[in-house]
Amino acid sequence: MNKKRLAILIHVSGWIAFFLVPFLLFNISHINEPAPFKNFPPTQNFSPNQNLPFFLLKNLFLILFFYTNLFLLLPKLYYVKRKSTYFFIVLLFMITTIYLPSFIRKEFMAPVMNMPNIPGPVRRGEIDRLFGFLHFLIIWFLSSIINLSNRYRLMEQKNKEMKVQKLHAELSYLKAQINPHFLFNTLNNIYALSICEKEQTPEAILKLSAIMRYVTQDANSEIVPLEKELEYLENYISLQRLRSDDKLTVEFTITGEPTTHVIAPLLLINFVENAFKYGVSNHTPCFVNISITLNDNQFTLIVSNKIMDTVVEDSTFTGTNNTLRRLQLQYPNKHILTINETDKLYKVFLQLDLT
Repeated sequence: MNKKRLAILIHVSGWIAFFLVPFLLFNISHINEPAPFKNFPPTQNFSPNQNLPFFLLKNLFLILFFYTNLFLLLPKLYYVKRKSTYFFIVLLFMITTIYLPSFIRKEFMAPVMNMPNIPGPVRRGEIDRLFGFLHFLIIWFLSSIINLSNRYRLMEQKNKEMKVQKLHAELSYLKAQINPHFLFNTLNNIYALSICEKEQTPEAILKLSAIMRYVTQDANSEIVPLEKELEYLENYISLQRLRSDDKLTVEFTITGEPTTHVIAPLLLINFVENAFKYGVSNHTPCFVNISITLNDNQFTLIVSNKIMDTVVEDSTFTGTNNTLRRLQLQYPNKHILTINETDKLYKVFLQLDLT
């Protein structure tokens, strides 16, 4: 059953319970009950068959007001700063509801009758008006509460959609800042190889092509296969190896099976890039160690490098801050990131829950 049919069923059931149950109880309650009810059975003047049309006629107007208030008066008048018009129309509905039962009973059913055992000249018409007023207040309250709850639910849904759109826009902005930065550095690597006329240049171009394909196509998705992200890292590390001399020692290990997992794209490269950017020297021995471990849904990245006397650029802080922001947005309460720096060693520890 879809939501629309379920809503219709709930409304129909509600109206049946609200109107027919009191009617049935009113007629059944006069059977074998103590005074004063047995002294005033409705069958003296009206049988249940006569009372049922009366109930239906007067309550059709309440149903009309319920849906008019729910779908027309509140949205079109009250919420658009036309409250005086709204309350004037509601007052007209209330007056009509109060006097409609007496009018129906007097003109279409039977003469007005006195109720016994009640002090004073209390007449059936006054009882009808009292119950009409109470029923009107109940219907007004229910329709207003339902409209308010629907309005609140729609506002909550709209706020959630706006948050999602804002999140997507922010992630797109962060990616737009990251991608050109990586491509620029990689092109510099290729340029350095071509200047030296090394035979690895064609291989470097192929790896650059794979990197560009990943960055410009696959990385546009919210998530990518972890295998592709690691392949992207491997291509980047291979380019760094090609442009480096024998002073650099690079270790890159992957433990575990990445084929069944997914990850946010371009999330790891910043830590790897910084290691090569600030931990490599062509004059003194240096190293970059990159270790990736997969244990069920737990992903661990450890990047460590020797600290060189290199001035850290502002773009490095920007790239790291962007990565931190992406971790907060895409892996809230699902990541652990620690960065330790000593006189000789810089170490990054990142743990992700990939569920």
